[in-house]
Amino acid sequence: MSSNQESASRWLNKKLAKAKGAYISASVLTILSAGCFVIFCWYLSEFAASWLNNGLILPNALLYASVFLTGRYILAHFASLFNYKAGNIIVSKIKKKLFPILLNNNKLDSVSSTLFVTRVSDDFKPYFAFFIPYSMASFLVSGLLLVVSFWIEKWVGMLLLISLLVIPFQMIVIGVGAEALHKKHINLFMKYSAVFYNRLQTIAEIVNLDNFKPQYRFLSEKSKALNKATTNVMQVAILSSAVLELFVTICIAAIAIYLGMSLLGIMTGPNYGNSYDFRTALFLLTLSPYFFFYLRKFVSAYHDRNRALASAKLVMPILNEEIDATLADTNEVFSSLEINNLNFAYPDSPVKVLHNISLSLPAKGLVLVKGISGSGKSTLLKIITGSLFPQDGTVSINGKDSAWSHQWLKVNSSYMNQFPFIFDGTLHYNIFLKKETDRRDQYPDFLDKILNKKENGWLTELSHNGKQLSGGEKQLVTLARMMLYPKPIAILDEPTANLDADTVEIILPQIMKLAENRLVIIASHEKMFDTVADTIVNLNWGEQMKYE
Repeated sequence: MSSNQESASRWLNKKLAKAKGAYISASVLTILSAGCFVIFCWYLSEFAASWLNNGLILPNALLYASVFLTGRYILAHFASLFNYKAGNIIVSKIKKKLFPILLNNNKLDSVSSTLFVTRVSDDFKPYFAFFIPYSMASFLVSGLLLVVSFWIEKWVGMLLLISLLVIPFQMIVIGVGAEALHKKHINLFMKYSAVFYNRLQTIAEIVNLDNFKPQYRFLSEKSKALNKATTNVMQVAILSSAVLELFVTICIAAIAIYLGMSLLGIMTGPNYGNSYDFRTALFLLTLSPYFFFYLRKFVSAYHDRNRALASAKLVMPILNEEIDATLADTNEVFSSLEINNLNFAYPDSPVKVLHNISLSLPAKGLVLVKGISGSGKSTLLKIITGSLFPQDGTVSINGKDSAWSHQWLKVNSSYMNQFPFIFDGTLHYNIFLKKETDRRDQYPDFLDKILNKKENGWLTELSHNGKQLSGGEKQLVTLARMMLYPKPIAILDEPTANLDADTVEIILPQIMKLAENRLVIIASHEKMFDTVADTIVNLNWGEQMKYE
């Protein structure tokens, strides 16, 4: 294992402490579940041996077996709930730390940042909710069954021990190349998802320019490349499962042959020559497949480990980026914003998103940034928030240099993008950003449109980036945050894109009210903002066409 792999593994393992309680509870329940299954096998073998050897039916033995089998599944169910909870806790904390950093990262735009957070969350969740629990369960349950097997029949224990050592080794060998495949797959997913989204957003322009067929061929090629990468990943997963089943089949067959020969007196056993114990043989043979139950799950989840390692290697550099130590005086009163000869292009892209932009904006008022999709509106807004740093030109607050202004903007601007971020937690927490507050009666009136639809009101639980809310409701949540925690500069990217006409009429006065005391910058296609904006900036493919 390389040092990079070890570093990624350590990084992932450090996150386990955030859900230590849930993992410990799950482990205790897993051991109890395995103990119930051992007792079930003991009573079941007693029932079967008595029936086959002596023709006697022992109803009590069958009843006890049924009770312990039921206990096994109930305990296993609650163990899985604790493991799933642990995965949610850890991934939620990673997302809360990662997403704000990505918004300050020059390498990804807001769409790509959202896709990245979603993708790595999907990769981390199975690792913490399945791979880690199955690895712990494999160790605990296998250890328990090995003790039982060695105590009763050492040769059966030896066969199980050999398989326990061989199976993880062969999975490590297969996993060496799997991680590289996963990393390549994630990179392609990120790259092509952003491309597909861009083409979807500009479909009207593509059709109007009669460029549909070339774009279709271009996207088809990208889709085939992504499908090929996905197929390569799935092939590795299928290979690992096939190899596991081969080892499991051979091991169980070897145990069955050994016990059968011992019963026939062909192979020595502990009771050789003294009528081998049929009940013991049945017990061991029934127990053996369960020995591989969690090992099977562990191996099937090994694919999730490779995905998580690949994602961790992409996330770690982002989380570990050094922040400029030269901090601005973030309490300085805002008086003016100047942008001069600004040019911007994203890394690894030869195309400039913004060309020679120059603006002079006051300390308060409503500024409208207009332009077709792809004209650079969102990029300009992110530069003004301090999320992106211009490579060429200056962005100046109160006449200060760009580095100072960049730091000041990060702290003193609020931003609502087209894909609002929703924390895992209650609606109350997402609005007030506190678990407890006495400001509940001070929320904006437009939130009633959400509260009236939710049975639990403020206590409505939100998860998976607020999938319980519509796109418009997410924007209302973000707008409420901006109003409850106002900053000198408020920036809104398409604030009415997902709202119905009635809601737009409600929030438009709220936005205008914000602009009375601070600088509000809006990127929008809505013509209604033309009549209320103090300043209008027109962009066309990154070029400033008109500034009023």
